[in-house]
Amino acid sequence: MKKLLAILFAVTTLNTASASATEYIDISTPNIDSSFKTYMDYRTITSQSSDQYKYIDRWGWSDYDGFMRCDGERDLGIESDYYLIAMGSYYGSEIGSKYRITTDTGNVFYGCLADQKDDRDTNYTHQWSYNNDVVEFIVDTQKLPNIIKLHGNCNVYMPLNGKVAKVEKIIF
Repeated sequence: MKKLLAILFAVTTLNTASASATEYIDISTPNIDSSFKTYMDYRTITSQSSDQYKYIDRWGWSDYDGFMRCDGERDLGIESDYYLIAMGSYYGSEIGSKYRITTDTGNVFYGCLADQKDDRDTNYTHQWSYNNDVVEFIVDTQKLPNIIKLHGNCNVYMPLNGKVAKVEKIIF
């Protein structure tokens, strides 16, 4: 009985330690109008041997509005599902890296790096692309609302609305 209680205590302690081990590392964001948020269809990633393709194929799913998502770590306190995103190499290049992104309107969403913007397509610090877009969303364009397609910009989708004010890398 003592052995069983000791094991139960150890497992509970480990789970608690994991949940409290989540750390957010603030990565500076540019002082630009970063409200434009581009999108790309997940089907444009065609190399089946790439980490991007494998990640989306294994973990990705499309929500009702056509945004590609992956499950949040609810046991670690991440209640929302992640949006699959692409960002410049300034923010990291490891596929599967997780981020908490806050806009100047107070919206907070979670992103998972499922693709990376090519350094040739970003500014010299590799933080944003041609439209000042810091975050690019990976979507299923067949499900994407017409208003987003019309504007070519995910900023019209209210949960994502606003300039990117803060990017934090999540460390588990």
